[in-house]
Amino acid sequence: MRPLTLAQIGQYTQGKAIGSGQVDHVVIDSRKAGPNSLFFALPGEHVDGHDFVCDVMAQGGCAVVKEGSHTGPGVVQVTDPLLALQSLAQAYLAEFPVPVVAVTGSNGKTSTKDMIAQVLGTQYAVHATEANFNNEIGVPLTVLGLEAHHELLVVEMGMRGLGQIKRLTEICPPNYGVITNIGPVHLELLGGMGNIAQAKGELLEAMDTSGVAILNGDDPSVRGQARTFKGKIVYYGLDVANDVVGRGIELDVEGRPSFVLRHDQGEARVRLAVPGIHNVWNAIAALAVGLQLGVSLGKGAEALSELAGSAMRLEVRRSPGGVIVVNDSYNASPASMKGALDTLGHMFCSGQRVAILGDMLELGEITEQAHIEVGRHAGECANHLIFIGQYATLMHQGAGRGEVYASIDHFLESGDLKFDEGDLVLVKASRSLHFERIAEVLLKGGDE
Repeated sequence: MRPLTLAQIGQYTQGKAIGSGQVDHVVIDSRKAGPNSLFFALPGEHVDGHDFVCDVMAQGGCAVVKEGSHTGPGVVQVTDPLLALQSLAQAYLAEFPVPVVAVTGSNGKTSTKDMIAQVLGTQYAVHATEANFNNEIGVPLTVLGLEAHHELLVVEMGMRGLGQIKRLTEICPPNYGVITNIGPVHLELLGGMGNIAQAKGELLEAMDTSGVAILNGDDPSVRGQARTFKGKIVYYGLDVANDVVGRGIELDVEGRPSFVLRHDQGEARVRLAVPGIHNVWNAIAALAVGLQLGVSLGKGAEALSELAGSAMRLEVRRSPGGVIVVNDSYNASPASMKGALDTLGHMFCSGQRVAILGDMLELGEITEQAHIEVGRHAGECANHLIFIGQYATLMHQGAGRGEVYASIDHFLESGDLKFDEGDLVLVKASRSLHFERIAEVLLKGGDE
């Protein structure tokens, strides 16, 4: 972050600055505070940031606090610290304008964001969302990480309800908007696929005629969002009707795809360093964004060949006993489950293909049918099936076979983690189930 005075922060947040000082980075964890840091005292589920303001001040930092909670020098008093964080980011970006590429979608946001940053990084100084900091806190923190040398901002935008992406686009107005897909996620909160599509469409609504929409043309729901968009539209995907097209997909023995990308500027062979057929769409999106910003197909393809995957996202590792563990425990939805299973089915395997699957959460009224369908698909892709969680019996029903466990603890206590050299084991469930525990045990050889 460019240095800002406490007085400037007070102005940007409509707060009252007490004392003086200068800051050059923002933190929301008091343990990371130090000289020249600006701490936002946000309330959390278990702790309130205001309880740690004195610690921050003792370490030489400044703080933004709720009005009346702290009166000493070095603070900015505001009505709402979260709103103040968002207001500061919005004002900061307005005075430090760089083109913004915003990415949303039901699946693949983080991987696509990482690939876009990798492609654009061949030609520009890029600042991008760390990990998946894509919410009302993460987006402003990303914006405030911009430095004077940055030329482009790539930001991921997530949502759990209507109006949330709209709010994020107010904080960080996009020039380029990417929608990866629209699928059944957070249905318990949104109530239906129409609301999911509407929520994702808020990204396009934030752009005017000068904006560019890069859309998954293979997804009819995504295409539907483009009907009222007045800016430039670039469709990507596998269908030849798209503007940027991937053809001839092949997988190597570790499930890493390669394909030919075609565009009116020519074509290039793309080889990804990460496994997963679904990553083909993510890569095409990244290259499509690159083309809009002057990055050639060849340069973009070369950049993607060097990009490693994020932890717990189809992370392929080998145990000491030669078992190949595909750890995709970061999250799960019907589409990502099927994509991971397809990858499992196409990877080289000298032993058994094993799928250890858990619950998909927040699916609302489609919960039962979605788990049955995932179970059926698992039965087509794997020899050995293990289902864990409250919906395990539904997946078992779909597959017509497999083992069922009520919880991770029951599974780990069962001793049913002994696999042979050459076996290929997929581990996947919604994040809150903590299936990485299973992957960790498997990588140790099946011993807790």
